Amino acid sequence: MQSGVESGRINACRLTLICVLFICAGCNLGSSGIAAPPSFEGPPVIKIAAPAPDETFLAGATVIVQARVENAGPDLTRISVLLDDALLGEKLNPNESNATVLPLTIDWPSSNAGEFQISVVAERGDGTIAREDVRIFVVSEEGPASAESGLRQQPDETPPASEAAAGGRRVAGTMLQPARIRLGPGATYDLVGNLDENHEVLIVAINPSREWYRISYDGQVDAWVYAEFVRPAADISGLTVETGPPLPAAAGVNLVVLDVEIMSPLVCGQESIVKARIRNAGADEAQSVAWVIADAVLMSDGSSLIENPPPAYLKTLEANEEDIIEFPLTLTTHFDEEQLIRVIVDSGNHLPETDETDNSRNSASFILQKGDCG
Repeated sequence: MQSGVESGRINACRLTLICVLFICAGCNLGSSGIAAPPSFEGPPVIKIAAPAPDETFLAGATVIVQARVENAGPDLTRISVLLDDALLGEKLNPNESNATVLPLTIDWPSSNAGEFQISVVAERGDGTIAREDVRIFVVSEEGPASAESGLRQQPDETPPASEAAAGGRRVAGTMLQPARIRLGPGATYDLVGNLDENHEVLIVAINPSREWYRISYDGQVDAWVYAEFVRPAADISGLTVETGPPLPAAAGVNLVVLDVEIMSPLVCGQESIVKARIRNAGADEAQSVAWVIADAVLMSDGSSLIENPPPAYLKTLEANEEDIIEFPLTLTTHFDEEQLIRVIVDSGNHLPETDETDNSRNSASFILQKGDCG
């Protein structure tokens, strides 16, 4: 009898132990599939990609501000962009997707010449604030501004190459041959005058195709000259890139994509709206077209990520009239990789235009957040 009782007690203990093990195993199974939320310790980190420090713009040009807020976190309450500490734009509760990195882009149409400070500020719910500043210069078309305006004044004489190249923003140069100089970077711009061989100039900027220099000479005149006619005295890789003043409207139609804006952070599997501003820069009416597309492009190799993007309709535009087109986009691939949105008007060149080279524009780059994908 005693051995039977002892055997029953042992079996009961074993059963109890097995139940405890199952309960523990159940706890482990229930928690093993839940990923730990991302950790956001310390303040956010701001990195301004554009404009570059001490970059110079021509008055009237649009300054594109591009930045990234890293270590963002769900408690990010505000991202603000300031111009000389005055509010240029802001986004409240900007991180609903709980992203670790938030890209931002905002445009500022410059007007008056002067020295300006652009600041990006990110605030957390606990009062933690991060800020980064960048200084830029805006110059008038009439020539170098006076010291009273707050701008650096151009010297009366061309500085030595080493001094001009300091900071990579100004480079001395010498004319290799007689050449015509123009109001903008192209032979279709009006002539300003002529420069003789060996004339000394100051190279201020270069156009995106790197074929034309914006120059200052004799201490005051501002013009553009074909780059092959100038011998730079130092490295030009750090020159500011400028598109030059707009051309007068030519006869015909010219559809131009002016800017592309992503209205909310792009999250894998979630719809977002992309806005594109398009202008008819020609002198003639542009009839409505249906060949406007928005595509996602992978930054690492330039590949297209949307197969057969559906076209949107552009209304009939009079000369210099603009239209804004909205594209609802849902991206589902290559999350956690850097991408951009490319908008193309008159895709396939169905409409004859005076200029076929300005029919597309890219958005600021972004990292597609994982969301519910993966």
